[in-house]
Amino acid sequence: MARLPVPGGDSDTWAGILNEFLRVSHNDDGTQKADSIPKNSVGMDQIKADDPGTQRKDSLVLMRRNGELVWRPSSSINVLNFGALGDGITDDTDAIQAAIDFAGNGGTVNIPRGTYMVRGLKVRRNGTTLAGEARYGTRLVRIKGSTAPLLDMSGTASMDGHLKYCSVGNITLHGNFSPGVLLRSYYADNCILRDVSFAHSDGLAMDFIEVWDTRLYFCVWENCGSHDEPATLFRNTMPQGQFGFGDDSTNQIHFLGCRWESFKNGAVKIDGAANGSSRLLNGMFFVSCKMETRLAAGSAFQIMEGSTIVFVNQLYIAIMAVELDYVKPLDAIEDRGSHIFMTDVYVQWGFELNMSKSLIHIWRSGPHMYYKIDAFYPLEDPVEAAIIVEPEAFEVVSSCNIINRGKLFKGDVSNVLIASARKGLTLPLDASGVLRLTSNVTNKDLFNFNNSGDRPMFQLPNNVDIVGYSDAYTTERWRLISSTGAARFASGKFQVEGTKGYVGINVTPFVNMAMLIRPAADTDRGVAVVRPSAASNSRLLEFQDEQYHVQGMAFDAHGRPFAVGTPPKVTAGAQVSYANPGVQVRDVAGNIVAAVRPSPTAPGTIATVTFSRPFAASPLSITLLDNSAINANLYVSARSASSFTVSTRQALPGGTLLAFDYQIIA
Repeated sequence: MARLPVPGGDSDTWAGILNEFLRVSHNDDGTQKADSIPKNSVGMDQIKADDPGTQRKDSLVLMRRNGELVWRPSSSINVLNFGALGDGITDDTDAIQAAIDFAGNGGTVNIPRGTYMVRGLKVRRNGTTLAGEARYGTRLVRIKGSTAPLLDMSGTASMDGHLKYCSVGNITLHGNFSPGVLLRSYYADNCILRDVSFAHSDGLAMDFIEVWDTRLYFCVWENCGSHDEPATLFRNTMPQGQFGFGDDSTNQIHFLGCRWESFKNGAVKIDGAANGSSRLLNGMFFVSCKMETRLAAGSAFQIMEGSTIVFVNQLYIAIMAVELDYVKPLDAIEDRGSHIFMTDVYVQWGFELNMSKSLIHIWRSGPHMYYKIDAFYPLEDPVEAAIIVEPEAFEVVSSCNIINRGKLFKGDVSNVLIASARKGLTLPLDASGVLRLTSNVTNKDLFNFNNSGDRPMFQLPNNVDIVGYSDAYTTERWRLISSTGAARFASGKFQVEGTKGYVGINVTPFVNMAMLIRPAADTDRGVAVVRPSAASNSRLLEFQDEQYHVQGMAFDAHGRPFAVGTPPKVTAGAQVSYANPGVQVRDVAGNIVAAVRPSPTAPGTIATVTFSRPFAASPLSITLLDNSAINANLYVSARSASSFTVSTRQALPGGTLLAFDYQIIA
């Protein structure tokens, strides 16, 4: 009975035993005997095929269809099966393009490790995936002299005509140090680029026009761009009818973990321009990205007019030097858009002098919001400021920003800084700036510091007081009262009345008193300094108490003293309109001037003099010297230890002025 050789046995008899076994089912020419084929078996020539005849069999799969077996193209296509060599020499353009075209909608084109020289490739079918073996293992390299995009993923202008759901991954697009776009996408949406490297393109590497909802994960641009073009461009810059115009916007483009190295005039440029399109470029997201160059010829990140809603979170920018013969200083970020939001941005400047103009230069429109922005200037301050805001920009809000040297802001910026114990809180104000604190309860200002006009002003509107305490809001030491204009100092011992500015020490100011000083204790010495009372004539200054009694000294209009010590109080009698004291010497002597009332008159009192302090007994002698123009027939009509009264024994002509001196012996 035929059998197979035994492993490890049947020494020197293997060939004979194996031939005997094969002859059971095969003829001597190697064909299979008819009686050994199962009844339901079929041969290759009995299976239908959907391939065009040029398709290699190893790129087909066997499938059952309507009870028949059919050879059909695999959804996974290998470019090697279409003749591509990937040897870095052969022009593989036609072979790879044939594989892409054959893939159909939803097909995957596998590009194994190798260097594939191409003139330009086009993806025309929705859902096509170009899958390399490894980012630096699979390389599509431009053939020098070719000008078409190395890879074009574009549709047509209508919504249904957009190229959709395509992917590129694990591939390097290499420009071979020549000009020409590496990836162009015009009228496309919902595409994904993952682990794609753009390398050595002497000009624009990626050009997107009217592209929607596309994601770029962990992609790299190295040595791309030129002195005139950025590495990556999103645009709608051309007039209608020309290449580069979009009836709709580019929007919802997401970059995650992407990196730009050794660019020249910008890593990324977002340019909506002013071409008549009403659709702004919008919804651009950059997360955890890096932009670094050794020789810059323009801003690293350029957000131009016609661009809006740009979100940046975690961005590192490094500009080491500026290209020779190019204008410097430079702005790291150029912001001419609107609704720009950036957070966690760090910019590292190199050691070249006069290189850094600003970290962020905001030109126009708004709002612009920047949070947690940091920059390091190793040798010198920024030429103007870290953040520059032009007058045409508005609603610029920036907070939690730190630079190691130089001016932080130039222009109108709403800034909030989290203070530290060492640096404190700094809020710069331009010439027209106002610092305002508003109550959410009343919706009114509590205070504002106005930096406009000839002199800056600290203003307290809406009845807000200023209060000083010597402890935690318990012991009030001074207060400025906005509602009345009054003031209190030294815990209320020194006060200013709010209406006319009367001043009081140890007492509330009295109406019509310029200044009142009262002793705080019996052992203190105090004096009141006030303007002359309404009844005083030709007075310059009097020291009075709060009852308008002269205390200590008074001066006439010529500056001569006419009262010494604490004089008595003079009260007008029934027969006169007034009785004013003249020169007074304590309670011992003085002069009184009185005016007889108009009419009618009669014998009666002229004045009562009340001593400042009562004597121990009634005065021994009171002498009167009448200096009146008429004989007034004056006499002392009453006396006591505390006062005396002067009267007349006859009626006097109305309006007559009386003047008399008195002297007391007590």
